[in-house]
Amino acid sequence: MDRRALAIAVTDILLRHLPQSATEEAAAAVVADLIPLVESAGEPGQEAEDRRLVIITVMGKNHSGIVHAFSEVLAEYGVDIVDINQTLVHGNFAMMVIVDLAGARTDFQGLKAALKKRGEEVHVQVYCQYEDIMRAVNRI
Repeated sequence: MDRRALAIAVTDILLRHLPQSATEEAAAAVVADLIPLVESAGEPGQEAEDRRLVIITVMGKNHSGIVHAFSEVLAEYGVDIVDINQTLVHGNFAMMVIVDLAGARTDFQGLKAALKKRGEEVHVQVYCQYEDIMRAVNRI
């Protein structure tokens, strides 16, 4: 079973057994705790299409330097940008960046901490999550 299939299967089981009153935050926290299990399911030498991508979402009041601030952090850690999209809506900035951590000089938690710190410095909100976990949680 590949990591994506495992993440979806675990999420399906989790959501079937959680009470209806469980919050989305509680479900997301449990899924985040399952990440090490999903990580350990990977086979050495997996194909590039099975790589573990991370989605970074940045939102806040628009001002100059936001894209630079985050691309600088990604470059510092050698993180590969797979796709990027940004938009402005009535003075509000939103950006979604999909990155590949293969070959990066940090792990998911290290990157997340660095991006959160930079978000505080430039006064925007930053969210980081694994793409496969996000898709599995939002699929249900």
